[in-house]
Amino acid sequence: WIDEKSEDEIIEMFGVEPGDLYRLISTSDWLLYATQELAKLLGQKDVLPRIAELRERVVKGVKPELIPLARLEGIGRARARVMYNAGFRTIEDLRKASISDLSNLPLIGLRIAKRIKEQVGGFFKRKEWERVSKAKEAEQQALTEYYDE
Repeated sequence: WIDEKSEDEIIEMFGVEPGDLYRLISTSDWLLYATQELAKLLGQKDVLPRIAELRERVVKGVKPELIPLARLEGIGRARARVMYNAGFRTIEDLRKASISDLSNLPLIGLRIAKRIKEQVGGFFKRKEWERVSKAKEAEQQALTEYYDE
C-alpha cells in the first residue's frame, strides 16, 4: 500500500476484500498512533518524525516523495502521483503553475486546479481563469447529447 500498489493488486496478491484492506489500513494507523504516543512517554523523541511520516504514508498510501502533495485537500494518491510525474513535485512548483497547466493534467479538472492554487497560496490572473473556464465549458458536453430518444 505505501509503495503505491493499486488496491486491485493488493486484493489479488493477498486474497483479501476491499473492506479488509481498509480495516488493515485503519488498524495500522492506530498502531502507529499508539507507537507515537508511547515514544513520547518513553522520551524517544528522535523516532517521532519517522513514525509521523510512516503514519502519513499508511493513511494516504504514498511513497515519501508524495507526502507534501497528498496533504492537500482533494488530492489523494492518484492525483498526487499524476502531479509529481508531470513535474509538480513541491508546493512551490504548484504555487508557480498556471491554472491551465494543472487543469490539463489527467484527474485534475478546473475545479481541482483552482482548489490547489487556493491552498498553496498561488495566484492566478482573472483573464487566465476566464479563458480556461470558457475553453473547458466549450469542451464539456451535456448529458442529453449522449441520450438517444
